[in-house]
Amino acid sequence: MDERKVSNVIFEKITNVSDLLDIEDIWHELENVAEIYPFNTFEWVLNWWKHFGYGKKMLVLLVYEENMPIGIAPFMITYFEKGLLVKRIKFIGSNNSDYLDFIVRKGHENEFYTSLVNFLERYIDAFTVLDLEHIPEKSEFFPYIMGSNLYYDYDVQDVCPYVELPQSWEEYLNSLDGKFRRNLNYEIRRFFKEYDGSFSMVKDIESIDRAIDNLIVLHQRRWRQRHMPGAFYSKRIREFHKDVAKDMLSKGELSLFELKDGGKTVASLLSYHVGGKRYYYISGYDLDYSKRSVGTITLGLAIKQSIEEGDRIFDFLRGDEEYKKNWTSSKKRNMRFVAARPTMAGKFFCYYIIAENKIIKKIKDRFSE
Repeated sequence: MDERKVSNVIFEKITNVSDLLDIEDIWHELENVAEIYPFNTFEWVLNWWKHFGYGKKMLVLLVYEENMPIGIAPFMITYFEKGLLVKRIKFIGSNNSDYLDFIVRKGHENEFYTSLVNFLERYIDAFTVLDLEHIPEKSEFFPYIMGSNLYYDYDVQDVCPYVELPQSWEEYLNSLDGKFRRNLNYEIRRFFKEYDGSFSMVKDIESIDRAIDNLIVLHQRRWRQRHMPGAFYSKRIREFHKDVAKDMLSKGELSLFELKDGGKTVASLLSYHVGGKRYYYISGYDLDYSKRSVGTITLGLAIKQSIEEGDRIFDFLRGDEEYKKNWTSSKKRNMRFVAARPTMAGKFFCYYIIAENKIIKKIKDRFSE
């Protein structure tokens, strides 16, 4: 570990897994006093690094003020991505996480962000770019970094639909389009009448491998039919999600729903339940049951359970796919934010990354239509 003092704030640099494990309790304590997402929990970050950290340098910054931890910047360094001859400061979890942000003790935002920007202004050299992906547009980081001496640019990276949950399922149903509401109620009743139907959540760790394998098969079959790779296209990704699911279940933050016909899983929905919000990550359904709308039924019942548990938000995460419009009209945005030295080269690096983001977004938008 390395320590760096900035004013009355101490930066502790975490650069390897051993030191990361040493701050697990501190990380968990900060999760309880900060705005947190599934994707910056200790469990997600540790497992992401375990499976995807090869070739990257860990640079997690643990920030103290007068011996009290006030925040974490879960950074990593990557080198020469996509042919750009610079190193990038990025969030651990970039590419397959949905919301990435800093973990900051409430009431200490000013001290944390002021010190962090001070650190970045000195750390970023002529061939280094700050490249933050999937950072929510409401992040409190923006006004601080925009007031720095660094050149910056940004662009919308993803649109993220979400539901502000009411007090009851009936109230939520009444907010939906009438035709969709009637079809949803009809399909739920029909499924449980015509089949040996059950809806449940995986609750024991011994069932995780089986449940994730079922989800993978259901998800991949549909995407392969469309000649697309699907989200679980590699063994490394599959093992990552199994490990995260086990750790999040042990922590009480996994919600893996299954709709069954007898003993057969006909639809699965993987979500995470953090801070009174449920985050819908991915799902799959049996194509042989597609005419029974089992995917829609599972999603509806997951939202219903969220309401019954008193959740405030059901978050569909990134992607403005057409089907989500049936469930909500509320949306927020994730940004791609870059910053570099205010030189000709630094401005070019930022332009290059934002141009790359625009191209990727156009491609994703086309597939979500």
